Amino acid sequence: MKNILRTIALSIAAGTLLGACDSYLDRQPDEPLTSKDIFQKQKTTLEYLVNIYSWQPDYEAPACISSFTDIPWEACSDEASFSYLSRVYTIINYDSWTPATGLYRSDTYDNLYKGIREANYFMQHVYECPELNDTDKGYYYNEARFLRAYYYSLMLPVFGPVFLLGDEPVDFTQSGLDSRERNTWDECVDYVTEELFEASKGLPESWPANFYGRATKGAALAARARLLLYSARPLFNGNDLYKDIVGTHGKPLFSTQYDVQKWEKAAAAAKDVMDLNLYGLIGEESEDPYGSFKKLFTTVGSNDDVTEKIFSRVASSYQQRVVCTPPKVGGTAYGGYGVTQKLVDAFAMADGRYPITGYVDNDPTQPIIDPDAGYSETGFSTYKHPIYGDNLNTFKMYQNREPRFYVNIFWSGMTWHGGSKKTADIQFFTNGNSGPGISHNYSPTGYLNHKFIDPGRDTSVGGAGLNVWGYIDFPIFRYADILLMYAEALNEYDPTNPEILTSLNRVRKRAGVPAIEEVYPDAKNDQARMRELIRRERQVELCFENLRYFDTRTWMTAEVEHNMPVVGMNIAATNHSATGAFWQRTVSNYDGGRDGHRVFTKRGYLFPISQAEIDRVKCTQNYGW
Repeated sequence: MKNILRTIALSIAAGTLLGACDSYLDRQPDEPLTSKDIFQKQKTTLEYLVNIYSWQPDYEAPACISSFTDIPWEACSDEASFSYLSRVYTIINYDSWTPATGLYRSDTYDNLYKGIREANYFMQHVYECPELNDTDKGYYYNEARFLRAYYYSLMLPVFGPVFLLGDEPVDFTQSGLDSRERNTWDECVDYVTEELFEASKGLPESWPANFYGRATKGAALAARARLLLYSARPLFNGNDLYKDIVGTHGKPLFSTQYDVQKWEKAAAAAKDVMDLNLYGLIGEESEDPYGSFKKLFTTVGSNDDVTEKIFSRVASSYQQRVVCTPPKVGGTAYGGYGVTQKLVDAFAMADGRYPITGYVDNDPTQPIIDPDAGYSETGFSTYKHPIYGDNLNTFKMYQNREPRFYVNIFWSGMTWHGGSKKTADIQFFTNGNSGPGISHNYSPTGYLNHKFIDPGRDTSVGGAGLNVWGYIDFPIFRYADILLMYAEALNEYDPTNPEILTSLNRVRKRAGVPAIEEVYPDAKNDQARMRELIRRERQVELCFENLRYFDTRTWMTAEVEHNMPVVGMNIAATNHSATGAFWQRTVSNYDGGRDGHRVFTKRGYLFPISQAEIDRVKCTQNYGW
C-alpha cells in the first residue's frame, strides 16, 4: 500500500476502510465502516490518518508500469519519451483516446475522491480520541483538511471543474444522480484555496525527523500558490474556448473573462510561502552547483540546515531509477526513460545563453542556433565531464553547457558510475550494449534522464530491494518552484517590479549561471521577453518533476509544443563513432511503439470526464469530448 509515512506501520488496510468501489459515487453511508475503537486510541487514529495520505499518486513512478493506473505526466510531456510498448499513455500522445477509455482514472480521480471521503470522515471523529491532547487533535484534523483540499487541487488541472462534496459524507442514491453537476471552476478554486489557507493555520512549521513527509504550514500554502497560478494562466483565465461549456442548471462551468487580479492573487500566495522564512535553495551560497543538486535529488530530508523540499514523497527509488539505468550496467536495468532532443536543447551554455532559440517549421530536426552562443553541432573533441571527471571524446553539442545539463542528461558514450563500479562507453545505438537489438529495454532518443540517479549506489547486484536502490525523496513542492511562480505572476501584472529579477536570479545563481539581465539585458522590463525566459527557466529547473505537462497546458502552448515530432539521436545507427550517423537529429520511431509524430488537439487541454461517470451522473462533459 502506498504510504508516505515510512516510520509508521499501517495495520488498517485501505480496502477495509474504503470498500471495493469503482466510483466514488458508489459509496454508501459510512456507518458499516464505523468502529468505536478506531478513535478511542491514538495508535489507530494515527493509522487512519496515514491511510488518508496513502491515496496520493505514485509521483515517483514515471513509466506507468500499470497500464491504466499511476500517472502519465512525464510520459505525456514533451521532455520525455519511453520505449516501452503497450502503455496507454501513447493513446494520449497520439490523440486516439475517448471518454470510454477511462485512462488513468484511479490515480487522477477515483482514489482522490476516496481520500477526500476518508478525510471528511476522519475530520468528523478525530476530536473523539481521548488519548490525544488538544494540540495533536488540531494537527491531525488539519492534516486531513489539507489532504482533502490537496486531492481536489490534483484533480482540477486534469479535469477542470469537479464535484465539491463539502464536509458531510454524500449518500448518492440512484434517483438523485441525474441532478448532480460539477461545480464551476471559480467555485472549486475559491473553496480549495480557502481550505488550504485555513488548514495552514493549524499545521506545524515542521515535524521531527521521524515524521518527515507529513503536511506542514508551508505545504498547504505551496499547494494554494500552485492552484492559484494555474487559475491565473490562459487556460483558466479568459479562455474563450470554453464559453459554451454550460452546466445542466444553466451556469457556465468556466469564466471566459480575463481577470488580471488572478495573477496578483497568485503572486501574493507565492509570497506567503516565501514570507514564512522557512525555506531556501540548497547550495545557494555555494560554489558547487553539482554537489548542491546531488544533495537535493539523491538524499532524503533537509540538507545543510536548508530546507528546499516543502512537501515530498519518500518511497523506494526503484521505479524512478530502474528506468533510467542502462542495461549494460547489469542487475535490474530497464533504461527506457528517454529524454527528448527538445529538452536537451533547452539548457543554456555555461555562460547562461540559450543556444537553441527555436525550430524551423516547428521541427526539432531543424534547430535555430544563436550564433553568439558558442555552440556547435559539428565535430568531436575531448571534454572532461564536470561531475565525474571522465575524459570523454564526445560530441560538441554536449560541451560547455550549464551545470543542470550535466545533472539531468546522460548521453551515449558516457561512463556510468555506480558505487565503486564504473561501466564505460554506454552505447545507445542498435546492437550497442544498451540499445535496441540487445534488449527490448533501451532509450528511444539516445539519452536517459539522470536527475535522481545516485552515483554512490551499485545497482548491478540486481533485485528491486531498498538495499539496492535506496529511497527517493521526490519533490512535490520545492522552493525553487515557488520563486519561479512568484516571478511569473509578478511579470503578468507588474512587469517592472524588481523582485521578478531577484526571484528568477536566485534560481539561476544556485544553478551556476549568470543573472538573466547580464545575459539578456534587453529582457529587463520587457514583459513578453521575460515571460519567455521565465518559462524557459521552469523547463530546465523543474524537468522530470511532473510539472511540464501542466505548464504547457495551462499556458495553452501545447498546440505548438506537443504538435512537433519526438526527436533524439539516430539510435537506428549501428555505432556512435565520431563520424557516424548516430549523431544526427532524427525523429524517433520508438516512441512507445509509435512513429514519433505526436498529435495534440484543443480537446487535450483537459481530460474527459470518463464515460462511466457521465452515464451515471449525466454531468456536463469537457470541451471536445
